Amino acid sequence: MTKARFFFLLLILGTAFWGVSFSLVKVGVGQGSPFVFLAYKFGLAAMVLAIAFAQRLRRLSLNAMIAGMLIGLPLLLGTVLQTIGLQHTSVTNSAFITGLDVLMIPLFKWGLFRRAVQGRVWFSCGLALLGLYMIVTQNGLRLSVGDLWTMACAVFFAAYVLTVGYFANRHDPLQTVIVALAICGVGCGLAATFDARAIWIPRNTFFWSGVVFAALFATAFMYGVQSSAQRHIPEEKVALTYLCEPVFAALSGVVLLGEALTSRTVIGAGLILSAMFLAEIDFRVLRRKSAKRQTVGT
Repeated sequence: MTKARFFFLLLILGTAFWGVSFSLVKVGVGQGSPFVFLAYKFGLAAMVLAIAFAQRLRRLSLNAMIAGMLIGLPLLLGTVLQTIGLQHTSVTNSAFITGLDVLMIPLFKWGLFRRAVQGRVWFSCGLALLGLYMIVTQNGLRLSVGDLWTMACAVFFAAYVLTVGYFANRHDPLQTVIVALAICGVGCGLAATFDARAIWIPRNTFFWSGVVFAALFATAFMYGVQSSAQRHIPEEKVALTYLCEPVFAALSGVVLLGEALTSRTVIGAGLILSAMFLAEIDFRVLRRKSAKRQTVGT
């Protein structure tokens, strides 16, 4: 198995952690401030990675620190804008509009950086977006003011993925991701100070179990893997793996919250998984191999 395939599978596992954490966060945050939860989540994730990779962090250069800050800034802004948007729009709208970054990433890559994007990737992105639409719009899609905040969040998430890709081969990815997560933790903590609902030491045990799971698996693992994976996987394929999150979120909702599994969810999940499969197939190589077999056969 190639490194690209190996990291691709790890990214899908990471989106599974994202999906499971959605249900845990939904129960844990309750009526409190989501920014408090995010501050603990990012802060704990940064601390765990810093301890686990302390030797590599000691070699952190000024340039790597600046790169980590540049990576963390769009991730922080995307997270904050998504949270603000959720206060003014539905989870359905937020999930779908945030998922638009799957198209923004290849568009930005092609339009701003003049880097080629394969035709099958464009098709796969469109197919995956259709699958996302099937999953999240089961109760309709009504636009609101909060959707503008969420659209801005999608732009910053796309910028985050492209920034990680830019620095992936220039600095140690684990050094930059630790700095990025620390920036997010501090930024969300500052945002929480302006939230009247902020309770810094909740007595809800579900809050703390949600923080631990989200920090260790959905954040430290996922973003650590992604930073290393983008040395081997192009940005647009990373974006495709992101769309597995609503699939796993729906499945975890069925298992953990007793929610119903609908036919639209099954169809949407099938489209997203098919899109990722198609993105990995190089049809030109298959045609050459087929032609070679036919030549040998004759």
